[in-house]
Amino acid sequence: MNLDQKEVESLNRQFHKSSPLEIMKKSLNLFKNKIVYVSSFGTESAMILHMISEIDKNFPIILLNTNFLFSKTIDYKNELINIFKLNNFLEIFPDNADLKKYDPKDNLWKRNVEKCCEIRKVQPLKKFLENYDAWISGRKAYQGGERIDINPFEINNGKIVVNPLANFEQKLVSEYFLNHNLPRHPLFNEGYLSVGCTHCTHKSSNKNNPRSGRWVNQIKTECGIHYKNN
Repeated sequence: MNLDQKEVESLNRQFHKSSPLEIMKKSLNLFKNKIVYVSSFGTESAMILHMISEIDKNFPIILLNTNFLFSKTIDYKNELINIFKLNNFLEIFPDNADLKKYDPKDNLWKRNVEKCCEIRKVQPLKKFLENYDAWISGRKAYQGGERIDINPFEINNGKIVVNPLANFEQKLVSEYFLNHNLPRHPLFNEGYLSVGCTHCTHKSSNKNNPRSGRWVNQIKTECGIHYKNN
């Protein structure tokens, strides 16, 4: 299903104050088998994974594995898939030809962090999404930066992006984990409030800004999969 801007705006008016679970159910009803959850298996991913497990354990879920993920992220991924009994999971990897061409020594992140993200996340996701009309993201407005004005539904590069947690308050995240007895990412209690690749993730410097440990001392605040190119 292809939605135009007016239809997306209508959905946002309708679901602006809806619960994440209501937004999820609406999305799955709208897009049927043409929607996928793109999960980082980061510090807050368990919420959407839990919701999916309650709706449809066969719902497609992917992880963009850059080959630079923390080993504890992989452990956490395995734990959550097992706990929630999720049956339709794939890991997507960078194209070997791109790695050989642009990053043969695995040090592109030092020289051109945007290009590193492009070949390790943006391009693999773009290729994978060719068979989908929509995808689910875990972004939240309280994370600030480019996320501060996000809505539950948006159009990005020809795809509908669903943000079920767009208007979810930070305090509700902790409550959700407690109420549903969800395990935390192993790095969370070590001070990593947002987790990405090993080279570009540090402990968060501001507990009110979970992403303050990402791309420290750089202008960059996003990996690029949310950049709008058209």
